Amino acid sequence: MNTADVETVWARLQREVIRAGLCTHCGTCAGLSGGALQMVQTPAGPLPMPVVDYPLVLDPLADACCPGRGSNYPALYRQHFGQLPDNWLLGCNQAVYIGHATRPEIRRRAASGGVITQTLLHLLASGRIDGAVVVRQGQPQPWLAAPVIARTPAEIVAAAQSVYIPTPVNLLLDEMAAFPGRLAYVGLPDQVAALRRLQAAGHPGAGKVDYVLGPYVGTAIYLGAVESYLRSNGIRDLAEVAELKWREGEWPGYLHIRTRSGRVLQAKKFYYNYLIPFYITQASLLGVDFTNELTDISVGDAWHPRYEAQGGGFSVVVARSAAAAALLAEMAAAGLLALNETSATEALSMHGHMLDFKKRGTFIRLDWRRARGRPVPDYGYRPGHIPASRKLVELFLAVLFGVCGSRPGRKLIEWLPLSLVGPLFDNLRKGWKNLSKPVKRQGLANVAFVITTPAHHESRTKEHANP
Repeated sequence: MNTADVETVWARLQREVIRAGLCTHCGTCAGLSGGALQMVQTPAGPLPMPVVDYPLVLDPLADACCPGRGSNYPALYRQHFGQLPDNWLLGCNQAVYIGHATRPEIRRRAASGGVITQTLLHLLASGRIDGAVVVRQGQPQPWLAAPVIARTPAEIVAAAQSVYIPTPVNLLLDEMAAFPGRLAYVGLPDQVAALRRLQAAGHPGAGKVDYVLGPYVGTAIYLGAVESYLRSNGIRDLAEVAELKWREGEWPGYLHIRTRSGRVLQAKKFYYNYLIPFYITQASLLGVDFTNELTDISVGDAWHPRYEAQGGGFSVVVARSAAAAALLAEMAAAGLLALNETSATEALSMHGHMLDFKKRGTFIRLDWRRARGRPVPDYGYRPGHIPASRKLVELFLAVLFGVCGSRPGRKLIEWLPLSLVGPLFDNLRKGWKNLSKPVKRQGLANVAFVITTPAHHESRTKEHANP
């Protein structure tokens, strides 16, 4: 590999992904750079930047596997599962459950049931893995999170909980390659897609991963959201934060921030969600994968009155392969998980709005972006038809995100009292969901998706409808 080729890879990534606003903050390019790139926190999330006075050496895989360009999902389905999904909203699956960890301390510490944490603990205890790639809140600073390879049960448990700001998990690729043993990996959809492509390419670190798990992922927010929340509470400096937990306490949890002076700030989950339209990441708006379709096991909150009334934390658990289903059954038989099989239809009904946001809304946003002459990620498929009524809903959302994400919008929200903003946003959220539900869910279950050629969405070759 000559220097000119290497520099061309980086120049192409800068021009076509990073400067184009398509970076998903996955960390793949930095993880493949041999230390030549570092992920630097910016108002637009952590972005790869060259290390000062360090010779730039960048593997071509950094460009080839970059999820910011998109990921050909039909090809990845065939590569990993050997087939296309029967249901394109949920992805390939062998079984779907509602469940939770049975150990109270695991279930209580987790964001929504503890299934991922308990699965990692079981894999480690049974000798199937020697470590797990996870994200741990509070590193390297209390308000940040960082990827780590957890090697002990205590380290796995310490990484429980959700993190809602972008964290470049694939920054660990070199460390994974050097790790003396087998790994499990917990990642977001874009990170998992990059990992699957790296596995296919024979990357040594990715090749050590035997189990891939991940959460459902709707929206993430930039670190600026935390700064805004602090300013609303009269705190001007992130350095004042001594501890931050995104979903502390009883499910669904609350934002918990403790300052160095001992002051404690708390906001219910559905109250601090007011920050989303003001600080939603670009990757959230351009991603199509909500249920983490390329994992072996994916897990999301079981949003249903039946489970919400019980409290404690319940999850939708999707086993995407026969081996994953067997692993979950083994854990249930051992009393580690409480699992009740459910239908894909019921599981999907718990997340109808976010599925629509990803499976139709994203493609509308991509079409609008393309029409403005801006580059877009390619996913290898798209909905065959989106009704005009749904596009009108998306137009409203685009205006909302545009106004809220503007500098005046962000300033205004900090002037309003949180005691008003949280409940007001929650009521508006519920009202909007009820108002838009007929349009957003109309035909969603039966939407036909078309496979496109890798470079051209318009070239339709085959249609697939959800059952």
